[in-house]
Amino acid sequence: MVNGYKIRELRLEKGLTCTDVSNLSRNLNFPISKTYLEELERGAKRNPSFNIIETISIILKVNLDELRVS
Repeated sequence: MVNGYKIRELRLEKGLTCTDVSNLSRNLNFPISKTYLEELERGAKRNPSFNIIETISIILKVNLDELRVS
């Protein structure tokens, strides 16, 4: 399971907005909408696909394990 709060924390550490992540995801051929990312970070969305998790980890330059609930 993915930790949305951890995604937000890592995104903010990188100085990225949700819009930035959404725009960068388009370059990776697996677009993530700004709204979906916001919902994921708030915990309103759960169990994203592997492609979404992988795309976020690439953009944030972290290992997949860093996005998981500990």
